[in-house]
Amino acid sequence: GFADIAIGTDTAGSGRVPAGLQGLVGIKPTVGSISTDGVVPACASYDTVTIFAADLPLANRAMAAMSAAQGPRPFGSSVPLAAPERPVVAVPAELPELDKAWRVAFAESVSRAEAAGFVIMTIDLSPFLAAAKLLYEDALVAERHDAVGDFLDPADPSAVGLDPTVSGIIGGASGFSAVDLLRARRRLGGLRAEAMGEWGDATVLMVPTAPAHPSISDVAADPVGVNSRMGTYTNFCNLFDLCGLAVPSGVVPEDDGSQAQFGVTFLGAAHEDAVLVDVAAQFLGVPDVGATWVETEESIELAVFGAHMRGGPLTHELSERGARWAGEVMTTPAYRLVALGTTPPKPGLIRDPAVGRSIRGEVWRLAPAALGEFLAALPEPMMLGKVEVTAGETGPARWIVGFGCAADAGAAGTELDRDRW
Repeated sequence: GFADIAIGTDTAGSGRVPAGLQGLVGIKPTVGSISTDGVVPACASYDTVTIFAADLPLANRAMAAMSAAQGPRPFGSSVPLAAPERPVVAVPAELPELDKAWRVAFAESVSRAEAAGFVIMTIDLSPFLAAAKLLYEDALVAERHDAVGDFLDPADPSAVGLDPTVSGIIGGASGFSAVDLLRARRRLGGLRAEAMGEWGDATVLMVPTAPAHPSISDVAADPVGVNSRMGTYTNFCNLFDLCGLAVPSGVVPEDDGSQAQFGVTFLGAAHEDAVLVDVAAQFLGVPDVGATWVETEESIELAVFGAHMRGGPLTHELSERGARWAGEVMTTPAYRLVALGTTPPKPGLIRDPAVGRSIRGEVWRLAPAALGEFLAALPEPMMLGKVEVTAGETGPARWIVGFGCAADAGAAGTELDRDRW
């Protein structure tokens, strides 16, 4: 309640675990999608800047502000801007480190996900958990020594006021060789391949954000052990180049009669951050988060008519490519629709200012590479070109990419009346 948002960092879970323990939303973006300029590195290869907020729309808005501040995001691949129509959510078959009450809370979260319309599949989390141990217990920790080791080496850590647990972890990293680091990275690559094989066709992976809520005395008695336990479901995330979004999911009764916040985290493949926002919104029952923070000026608007509109027989061709519905439009009064002899039936849009009228359609947004894939798979006689549209019958006109059809197919088609499509 002291602030609307907070900015954090996340290398092994620091942008998710605090969110889970405080009933907040925590967004940990894909590594590299938000600039880390000015951040003191922990492990520079895996560090990310994160957002905490009391609700998902505000967290999304804050991420959008940070993303916009660093300029346009490059789209190097077919980045999805939305979740599929019915997401498949993977959950762990086993839940190590969770006691009975926390297991019950996660089971209730799985039921909540099913009630939200998700398809649930169970996977073996073993390769994920094995990779999590590499970040602190193997040569990958050498990168922490590279970041601040020169500051630690010349003097006794206690003389400069350093936390002995932290300095012990970082100082111990100096004992690893370059060969050890290469072996650890090769081991990580093998575990990632095994883990992604388990992941399969799932849209996202849902895990407990944290396995417990330790007391200050618990941490003081065993700081390394408690930290390792708390990272059970987070440490592997950045190592595997996943994005994450932590959300609250009820409370857990504690032994002393109090209640602890319980949360789950949705994990997605690299650059599928927008998918996580959609999945989290569906899970939480948030009707509208606005444009996801991933949407940028690099995404392309596509005007569709007829079979590709929401609820149509070909909508899946857009949703499967991560396209995001962006609203309804009208063409300027210069177009005709004709029924084409295709399977499934679809209308063809023809520009004909002499006898045209306004045609209702929709706008979807998708990444440039996804639009290219869509165009390559487009069957004849359909084609893409520029279509003149307005936000309403009296709104200002603009030209965007949209559907049309070949002239000969249009000439052979049957004119559709105003009430259809």
